[in-house]
Amino acid sequence: MHDPATPESRRRGLSSALGSVRAEGLTPTTGYAADAEEYAAGRISADELVARAEARHRAPGTEQPAP
Repeated sequence: MHDPATPESRRRGLSSALGSVRAEGLTPTTGYAADAEEYAAGRISADELVARAEARHRAPGTEQPAP
């Protein structure tokens, strides 16, 4: 199980996710790579990592209202 408390665990989780993405024939963007490094280093949360990815790929005009 992924425990986001340690950099090693965060990197393992990212490696697993990257493997899944590549298995689908996709290639992550350079923006994702930079954000993933921020997450692995513990400078941003998993929620922030997801929010950045969603913002990067969201179609204009489809923003979700804040909860």
